[in-house]
Amino acid sequence: MRYEFWAGSYGTKEEETIARFSLDTETGQMEKIYGCSGAENPSWICLNRRKTVLYSVEELSPQGRILAFGVGEQGLEPLASLSTGGADPCHICLDEGERYLLAANYTSGSLAVFGLDGEGIPVRETDFIRHSGRGRNPVRQEGPHVHFSCVAGERAYVVDLGTDLVSVYGLEGETGRLLETGEALRLPAGAGPRHLAFHPHIPGLLYVACELDSSVALFREKDGAYLPEGRVSALPEGFAGENTAAAIRLRRDRLFVSNRGHDSIAAFSMGEDGGLRLCQTIPTGGRTPRDFAFMGEYMAVANQGSDEITVLRMDPETGKLEQTGISAPMSRPTCICPVPPQ
Repeated sequence: MRYEFWAGSYGTKEEETIARFSLDTETGQMEKIYGCSGAENPSWICLNRRKTVLYSVEELSPQGRILAFGVGEQGLEPLASLSTGGADPCHICLDEGERYLLAANYTSGSLAVFGLDGEGIPVRETDFIRHSGRGRNPVRQEGPHVHFSCVAGERAYVVDLGTDLVSVYGLEGETGRLLETGEALRLPAGAGPRHLAFHPHIPGLLYVACELDSSVALFREKDGAYLPEGRVSALPEGFAGENTAAAIRLRRDRLFVSNRGHDSIAAFSMGEDGGLRLCQTIPTGGRTPRDFAFMGEYMAVANQGSDEITVLRMDPETGKLEQTGISAPMSRPTCICPVPPQ
């Protein structure tokens, strides 16, 4: 089987900071198809469903940007570049109808929403919100830090590491405006929520990866409110070193989180009720695994600290991850974006 994926990274405009890779699982070969320059610090990227437009942040301060590129056979064609109105945008996402693009500004604690035209090109800002407040950690939570957003139906979930909150907004389909709902998921002080994921089959159940305490928190919606149902550590018992959790992904009946410091992927089994149990932590084969993504049974991992992308494989029968020895070099990779198969 042959898979393809895009990877984003930290680097200057002169460097190949966005690259397209192929993974041949029969031969065990992974190689770069081509690299693209022109984007500075594209630490998060995403692709539209038609695979015609690749979106990227430029994680810059005091003003970050979003970029849009047309996807060609031999590279990327710049289509648009807009200011996010804030510092260090670190995540972007599309709404389900691909009418809007949301950009999270980490350092300034804000979120910008952009309207897309019929070709998927961002053309205007439709809304902008700025959070306030702080958390318990004086270094990492001295102010709001919006790290992630996602849209489910008519709701936008905005994860703020700095205030230990996931705020829930309404997203107005015709205007792209964000509406206050008063709903929020409150994490324990100092947890530092980073990313979240929804259970694929149980409505109203979601999981929050908490960066600062390396845990996964469970929340279940009941009567219009999200109630906490506990937390599980992403680290093995006895580990005493420094670690920050990063990405979270679900695959079949497993949930996975990357550990930076322990330099591993933590695998959790999900019970019938959605409960979690840590069942494996496996080294990624690199350092500082910031992001990862599945392609079939294979997981590509962006190891920012060791300048390489490594590959793990999930056993389809046991669900356990195993190392493959497959890797490819890339300077400071930060994000993996699979290309959906035809």
